[in-house]
Amino acid sequence: MMQDMDVVEDPVAVVARLREEHQNEPWDRGWNDLKVAGVDLVSLDTRLGGCTYTWVANGGSLHERGMATVGLVLGQLETILPELTEDDGPRVWHRLHLMAQLIMAHNTPPAEASS
Repeated sequence: MMQDMDVVEDPVAVVARLREEHQNEPWDRGWNDLKVAGVDLVSLDTRLGGCTYTWVANGGSLHERGMATVGLVLGQLETILPELTEDDGPRVWHRLHLMAQLIMAHNTPPAEASS
């Protein structure tokens, strides 16, 4: 993933590619009821999925509320990553972490204030 990424590659294209990889990754049913460090993994995945979809669709732009969600999810990911076991599919959660980091670092706020 990251090691293959060209440093000048467009962050939106990178997140779009990572999002596609994530969508093609089989979902482990064991994650449905899994909480790691008090974080519900299904909720984390769903919230970030909506934000990444919107961010990519808007060409790298997400409103303030969406960015607050990405920031929250990023913090949760940083909490759970050290706690994951090999059975928890750490690669999946590291990919989500990278997407959240890229969105936080490269967001272009919308021209109009969100309502």
